[in-house]
Amino acid sequence: MRAAFNDALRYAISLLLRCGGALEEIRHRRRIQTFRSGQARLRARFAIGAETPLALEVPPVDPALASRGAQVALTSGTSGEPKRLLYTAPRLRAVRAVFVASFLRCFWNLGIRRTSLYVFGSLEREASLSALLLAEEKLPPYLVTLQAPYRIHAHPALQSLKDAYGAAAVRLWILAVSNPGVLYSTNPSTLSTFFDEVETDWMRCSALARRCVRQPGDLDPQALRLVRRLASRGWIERLERIAASAQALPVTVWAPAIRTYACWTGGYVAPFLERLERWLPSPQFRRVPMYSMSTETIETIPDFRAGRVAFLPLAPETLFEFLETAAPEEPGSLLAADELRPGSVYEMVVSHPYGLKRYRTGDLFRVEGFVAGLPDLRFLRRRGLGYSFTGEKLTGGQIGEALRELRVEYGEFATGQAFTCFPSQPFGSNVPCYRLVAIRIEGSAREGPANLGERFDELLAARNPEYESKRRSGRLGAMAFQQLELREFRRLTSKLNLGDWDAQFKFLPLYPRLWESLAAD
Repeated sequence: MRAAFNDALRYAISLLLRCGGALEEIRHRRRIQTFRSGQARLRARFAIGAETPLALEVPPVDPALASRGAQVALTSGTSGEPKRLLYTAPRLRAVRAVFVASFLRCFWNLGIRRTSLYVFGSLEREASLSALLLAEEKLPPYLVTLQAPYRIHAHPALQSLKDAYGAAAVRLWILAVSNPGVLYSTNPSTLSTFFDEVETDWMRCSALARRCVRQPGDLDPQALRLVRRLASRGWIERLERIAASAQALPVTVWAPAIRTYACWTGGYVAPFLERLERWLPSPQFRRVPMYSMSTETIETIPDFRAGRVAFLPLAPETLFEFLETAAPEEPGSLLAADELRPGSVYEMVVSHPYGLKRYRTGDLFRVEGFVAGLPDLRFLRRRGLGYSFTGEKLTGGQIGEALRELRVEYGEFATGQAFTCFPSQPFGSNVPCYRLVAIRIEGSAREGPANLGERFDELLAARNPEYESKRRSGRLGAMAFQQLELREFRRLTSKLNLGDWDAQFKFLPLYPRLWESLAAD
């Protein structure tokens, strides 16, 4: 009876949210119409003139503001040292408002009827912006948890269950009980890793559901109250099917209402998107690409019309300028949004009231076309970035530093060897990794030390905190190590159309193609 009542409330909530989406769409169209005049006002407000210099660094955190309750968010950092960004309560509310407004318009424009949303955020306290946005000081109101069941994560009873059964078991349990309609994960690697864990370690991931079915009296009474608060029709039958199965069940069995999932699709996340197709195949499940944002700023806002999604430079209170990749890196080269050309690539430069003034984001976007006079911006990569499977943003500079240290430590073996590093997706593996390759140029054909790949892994982790974090969480596999003769290496890399190999080798700290795709050609 309680589950049916909960679902009736969810339906009423969905009607309200879709009406809210219609209103948000009107506001969105109005912001597009007033974009040019709004940008002129912001230019005057921030005192941006023709000679205002470009900036590469964020302003330092003001200790006085931090001491008054503002929080510090850390970037992933491509230099090995995370940037620190101050987030006051109003600033956090503004970022949340963009997230909520984007989903409301998504619900309205895409006709999503079951709007209850489960977010794959961290169950641990972290210093990332995502963690700050999802942090809860207390259990939210009943109606809020019906729409957003993930918001019970901070409850002490849930934390105890996570410690006992693991995060994946808690997520599976909540999803089966609440049966949401939409999944969200900022990075698809988080979602993909969850499904892979469920598939490969089903008995552990389903242990909490089994206990809930077979020994409900052993659960914390507070946890049982949370179950009643989230329950959706059929939840007991779903838990019973999970408990009775010795093999992984498809998502259509334990969360049959899911029809849509949203995640980041830019950059180098293709391996994880491909993995998700196994669990959430199209067209049965609809994937909605996430808008672009960094810890420093929101970069684009989604626009839903004519059955497609575009991404426009419409973040609130943000002045947008653009620097073409081949242009001189100086103020005189900056372009306004309506001066961009379809097919060209630009770095985004932003100014906003939270301390950034002509800040070079380092993010490169290709203009797909124009929507209502604004450029549709598709994220390509970070300027100077070598590769990033899952947000680790591993750069050629970090690779070079680690290789130099590796040469010092393994001097005898390194003599006569050339080293390089490749993004890699081993056949049959659920997760990508990086591959260290030693090319024998001259000298003996001796085998490399057994721990060479492991040591290189450690050297990269010391330079890139996000790489270390993704390795620890299992979203990146262990560094692979391979030795090749120069002739074989030349044969493979010739497929990249680099021209003269010896002249181009210096440009190969990381390749834009997966190593396995070269070997299979």
